[in-house]
Amino acid sequence: MTGFDAAKVDAEFFPGGTRRSLVVVNIGKPGPDAWRGRLPRLDYAQVFTTL
Repeated sequence: MTGFDAAKVDAEFFPGGTRRSLVVVNIGKPGPDAWRGRLPRLDYAQVFTTL
């Protein structure tokens, strides 16, 4: 997971300062309504510019 506050995670789980967090990985089972339909994809011309 990106966008987490690494300093707060380190303070909570590694208070000695000998280790640092790199990433956060969610582990568990999704809830019953966790899945959504896929959003439409952008057209090629909306994303790329050919030079």
